[in-house]
Amino acid sequence: MKKKIARVFEKHSTLLLTLWLVILFVLYSLLSILRHNHFQSGGFDLGLYDQGIWQYSRFLYPYNTIKERLILGDHLNLTLPLLGPLFYLWNNVKILLLFQSFCLTFSSLAVYLLAKKRNYSNKIALAVAFIYSFFYGLQQAVFFDFHPVVIATGLIPWLAYFFENKKTRLTVITTVLLLATQENMGLALVGLGCFYLFNKTLRKGAFLFILSGAFFTFAAVKATAALSPIGFEYQPEITLNPIKNLIELFNNPEKRQVWFYSFAWFSFLPLLSPGALIAVTIDLSQYFVTGNEFARMWSPFMHHRAILAPFLALGTLEALSLFKKRINLNYLAVLLVAVSLFLQYFFHFPLNKLIKPNYWQNEAWMSDNQTIFREIPSTASLAAQQNLIPHLSHRKEIYLIWPRAHDFDNNLCGQRSCWWLDFGGHPEYLVVDLHPNQWLTQLLESNENFNSAINNMEKTGKIKLIKQVNEARLYKITY
Repeated sequence: MKKKIARVFEKHSTLLLTLWLVILFVLYSLLSILRHNHFQSGGFDLGLYDQGIWQYSRFLYPYNTIKERLILGDHLNLTLPLLGPLFYLWNNVKILLLFQSFCLTFSSLAVYLLAKKRNYSNKIALAVAFIYSFFYGLQQAVFFDFHPVVIATGLIPWLAYFFENKKTRLTVITTVLLLATQENMGLALVGLGCFYLFNKTLRKGAFLFILSGAFFTFAAVKATAALSPIGFEYQPEITLNPIKNLIELFNNPEKRQVWFYSFAWFSFLPLLSPGALIAVTIDLSQYFVTGNEFARMWSPFMHHRAILAPFLALGTLEALSLFKKRINLNYLAVLLVAVSLFLQYFFHFPLNKLIKPNYWQNEAWMSDNQTIFREIPSTASLAAQQNLIPHLSHRKEIYLIWPRAHDFDNNLCGQRSCWWLDFGGHPEYLVVDLHPNQWLTQLLESNENFNSAINNMEKTGKIKLIKQVNEARLYKITY
């Protein structure tokens, strides 16, 4: 029986991988679209990228009103215009989520082909591609929102495959696309180059990767700063003390979680690969050793962890070569798959949400919001709370609401200090959802203070209610 199963996996590995990737694409798409439909996505990052890509698709100036700057002054996402045609296929923000899911699942094929290129059996190639395909960081990226870094993650395995097969033109094109995706993708190229420093036949190309990646990162940061009214927002604090840097890679529980989850997913085999250790350290260093300003990026539950997947998969392929003549690699393949499935089950990573009934449940307040949205003219400018923005960002002007406590000299709201809603520009409408028990990430403030701000602005005549469906409200803003 075991031999028959082994023959099926060996003979039909390509078909099995294809079937799995189709299933995974559907699962990833459901994971992200259900989250969006249930108002868990946000202006950061889905809303702001949706507005930017929509502007490119309409040949409009890409001024991002959510962050109130040219979108390239936030991140140097030069590939965003290439995504504009997606909206001619389906003029809906959800197509970005579908495209992101496709990029990640499709990159698993490159991992499979890389394994085959290195003369591993079909079973080994299938196993490594399988555990790569639902790596916890990829799941977190799909669950988080849309982000260009996730697109770059999908490019790296293909870049490695083209490079190892000496397909020069495709290597150059993929390298350009990778670098153009975001200003810090030069560091990813440096990390990839570090793998091939240990390969004599590819060492020249490795140096080109490292030098061009380092140069691009420096130039891209300068360009982003020049395009931003506040300079480069993500400027790191770097110390030249190597001991301090080493300590800061591990001096926080979230950082240690990232290291554990990442290497454990591949049964710690990448620890035997110098290239993987260097590449992972380079990537994590840009967040872990650059000051507390980056603390929000330390979590293992962020899209930033996705890019570790191709480095760890490459490291696993390198580590497996050490065991080729010592043990039957098929046993290792079973171990790799079993460990990743156990971690998925034990730590409840995002794909597990799809088996929970409440993740599929559509509550009444969600339908109320959709009813209100239909009342808003498509060309109107408006201000909206964080989790409503991605549903409304196909427009030239949409502004993020920031609840703030203000002091008014004229006791505008009956007392000197009161809660108020700040937003940029001069939008015509304000749209809010006041159903109880919302998360801080949805309102950017407590439910009580957010409601107080609405009441204060309504009492003082700064906003006028024009439509209400239970707790979903649309206001006209007066000036």
